[in-house]
Amino acid sequence: MKHTLTVAAIALILSACAGGNSAVTVDDVTFDIDDIPIETESATVDLEVFRDALNWVVRDQVLMSAASEEFGISFPEAELAELASSGLASLTPAAQQDPRANLDYFLIQARVGRFMLEGLLWPELESRLPEGVSPSQWAVEKLTAAEVDVDARFGEWRVSPDPRVYEP
Repeated sequence: MKHTLTVAAIALILSACAGGNSAVTVDDVTFDIDDIPIETESATVDLEVFRDALNWVVRDQVLMSAASEEFGISFPEAELAELASSGLASLTPAAQQDPRANLDYFLIQARVGRFMLEGLLWPELESRLPEGVSPSQWAVEKLTAAEVDVDARFGEWRVSPDPRVYEP
């Protein structure tokens, strides 16, 4: 009971101090804490795990928006769901305990890749980018140019050494 009250008090204090549940704004699209694909039974989660998921939300938003605008790239929801589901199902029992072991997180991975999921974006980019431009170069360019505003509770956006949310 004492632990539950402590967790609830910390959550309320953080929410009040930060002015709400906003976690990050990416190119004028705001993602609340509930939009970050983390599942946990308690109101607390390791900040590094949360920051990792936050980085993938930023990557997904920036890269998929740019791919859609520049090349008209989009993916059928059924194909994404099948890839995400198979990736999630292939996790070991220990890996299934990770708060990122959920369908929303794996849908991001199905689009922009990670771990065992290559991601559908990369093969599409390879066939459409100008000669001499790698998908990695393109991605870094898009992430560097993005307008990202992170709630200070979770870190800060920096473009160097790599574009991502870092510990403040």
